[in-house]
This record gives sequence, structure tokens and C-alpha cells, in this order.
Amino acid sequence: MYPFPLLHNRAAIHPLFGPALKGDPLVFDFSSKNPWTKELKTDDVRSFQDAIDIALQQAGKQWGIGRYLEERATVLRHYPQMIREGRIFHVGLDITALPGTSLYAPIDSTVFRIGKEEGIGNYGGYVMLRHELEADVFYSFYGHLNARHIVKQGDKLAMGQRFAVIGDWQDSGGWFTHTHLQILTQQAVDAGRMFQGYVAPEDLPTLNDFFPSPYPLFRY
Repeated sequence: MYPFPLLHNRAAIHPLFGPALKGDPLVFDFSSKNPWTKELKTDDVRSFQDAIDIALQQAGKQWGIGRYLEERATVLRHYPQMIREGRIFHVGLDITALPGTSLYAPIDSTVFRIGKEEGIGNYGGYVMLRHELEADVFYSFYGHLNARHIVKQGDKLAMGQRFAVIGDWQDSGGWFTHTHLQILTQQAVDAGRMFQGYVAPEDLPTLNDFFPSPYPLFRY
């Protein structure tokens, strides 16, 4: 079960953004305990983007990361689809990048699903890849992409093959420019939970059965 096939095989993993990310990231704190999150105008995409850009500039960083399993009730306050269901824990890894930045398959993959999830706070353009290692099947999901997709469902991708580009605000669901990388198990797909980037507290005890950590698959 993921991630053990990656570890057992000492699998080579291609950097998700190739050579585009320079230096170490700014690790953002989007948790509700950070007073800065109350200042974020998440219902205004341009203001939201400006706040991210200013934080990166002040830190002297080219790119940033939003953490897996972070509680984000304050950031999500304008997105009723999450707040209404109590889904405030982030189960992906947010990696900031400029619009048009290319993404590359971290390991051999099959394009399982592509599309665009409309609505503020949602994924916008997305690609979902299927991976099989040692008969273990798992999926990686990438949101906030340019919805003019460069791959189609069923395409076979070799490790390191370009499969998507970061979208601008029109494709981001109202988020700052980045991709949301998330791992899903077959159980999550069978349960129809492909578009849940946030979970409720009651989901946490069984999190590894559905949305295990994306960190083992990410390289830069």
C-alpha cells in the first residue's frame, strides 16, 4: 500500500515542476492560529494573489508550500461548500508556481481523468493520474491547472513526461496560482471522493485509507 512500494523499490521520482523551482520554499502557515489568515481576502482572487506574492517577496523565496493536514477554517470562511460540511483539514500539498509553469509526471502514469471543476473555492482545471507499483494502485490529483489540457484520458505517461501547466486565475477556482497535489487510494476513488481536498475531523482516524500523505511523491 502507498507509499511503501515507492520506498521498497527506492523508486526514482521526477521533480513535479522539473527545474522550475529554485532554492527552498517558503512554508506558508494557512492555519487558523495564524492572525495573517484573517487579513486574507480570499473572496477577491487578485487581492489573495497579491498577499501570496508579497509574502514570497518579503521572505526572499521564489516559491512556497502549503502544508498537508493543516486546519484552515479561517482561510475557508468564504467557501460554504467546505464550511457547511466541516471540511477544514487540508489533505493535499499546495505548491505555488507562476501561471504557465509545466508539470511533469513524477513516476510512470496513466491519465485517469481530466476536467474543470467550476465554482469559487473549487479545483478549476485538474488532472488525475493513476499509478501502479508492485500491484498496488494509487492516484495523484493535481488541481488549479490550465483547463486547456495537453493530455487526454487514457494517455500513458513516462516518468518525467509533461502533462499539464499551472492555470491563471480563470482556471484556479479563485485560488492563488499553484497546484494542489493530493494522493488518493483506490478506496477513495471507489467511494466517489475524488474532489474532496479537505476533510472533516471525523475523517482523520481513517485518513490513510483514503488520502495518505503526498510528501513521498513530491520532489523539487
